[in-house]
Amino acid sequence: MRAFAPLREPIFARLWSGLAIFTTGDELYRVALVWLAVELVGREAGYMGAVQSGCMLLGAIFGGRLADAINQRRAMSILLATGAVAVLVPPIAWDLGYASFWALLVPGVWIALMRAQLEPGVQSSLPILVPDRDTLFAANGLIDGVRRLARITGPMLAAALALAMPVHELFYFYALALLVAALMLLRVGAVLPAREGRGDGGFLVGLRIVRADKTLRRILTLKSCTDGLWVVVIGFGLPLVVEQRDATWAGLAGVGAYGTGLAAYGVANILSSILVGSLKPSIEPGRMFAGTVVMGIGLACVGAGAMFAGDALLLPAMYAGLALAALGPPFFDVPLALRIQLAGGPGAPRAAVASVHRVRIVSAFGGIVVAGLVSPTLFGVLGTAPTMAAAGIACAVASLAMRWRVLRG
Repeated sequence: MRAFAPLREPIFARLWSGLAIFTTGDELYRVALVWLAVELVGREAGYMGAVQSGCMLLGAIFGGRLADAINQRRAMSILLATGAVAVLVPPIAWDLGYASFWALLVPGVWIALMRAQLEPGVQSSLPILVPDRDTLFAANGLIDGVRRLARITGPMLAAALALAMPVHELFYFYALALLVAALMLLRVGAVLPAREGRGDGGFLVGLRIVRADKTLRRILTLKSCTDGLWVVVIGFGLPLVVEQRDATWAGLAGVGAYGTGLAAYGVANILSSILVGSLKPSIEPGRMFAGTVVMGIGLACVGAGAMFAGDALLLPAMYAGLALAALGPPFFDVPLALRIQLAGGPGAPRAAVASVHRVRIVSAFGGIVVAGLVSPTLFGVLGTAPTMAAAGIACAVASLAMRWRVLRG
């Protein structure tokens, strides 16, 4: 099957497996982090998201020099290992009786900075590990699918473990996942070429490439908008609705109900990702924008379910909207990854690809920073559910408007 062809290569399979372990732990960590933040500060937990996204943004802009200074063949493993140390701060603080929002900020900040260096490294390595363009499209689908698969396994694992232990202890499992992934990626780094030159992976190199590509520039503008709206609904709104209405269904409650919602999103997400990876490679913008329209409609349905469904049907209604929303993103993100890898032109150095990916990070997390800053106010003024519904509608409308503008030329 075309979608799984890259896994026949042992070194790519090792990269995929290491990232699968890391991202599963990462999604488990997200569930625990968001839930503890909501318990501590309620709707102001959105500020946690703003801080994390701001760190991703700053790390993407200024981290090129840092990335150049690290041994390129060990960079991914070094970053994961340092992350494992940072995530131990909250569980140790909780166990010592010092539960606080500030303890949550330590891993929130460091993991964001880590990912701002790790993701460009992974994306820039793929064209080297998988040089054939058709196979590269499928490889992008598999790497994109890693995160989507983790949205099933991570929240489900979090929901199961939360039945047997306090939520803060889930951070220990994430630290272990980071260390295991770091060991697995050591061998992947060993086959990468030596450093191509200092400064080539800096943000400004990618910014110049993106400014010269009008279509890519518009696509990344939309990415900023849709990612911000996505996080308003799923990152902030969903756990608030579950917590505010004390939602229960089929024995699910609290963090388990929240984690199951993310898992429902993940199931549809990974199925859609497999479908995209099986299709003929294409970076056609029309199909990309259709994906974000579907995502927006689904997000609006999540908000509508929160507004109109009674207590007995609240969770099933939101889960259905989450599943619909999950179908769209792979149609946007997989072609976008290939566009970025090809943006520097034939023979572009690995560092240039990493630099363009940094611009992608800044675009996406710039929108998420804004969402994190304004969502607490919007939730307070409009209400949580109406804000979620409005965010979904805005996502669909923005996608249609950008599709019209790009196809018009």
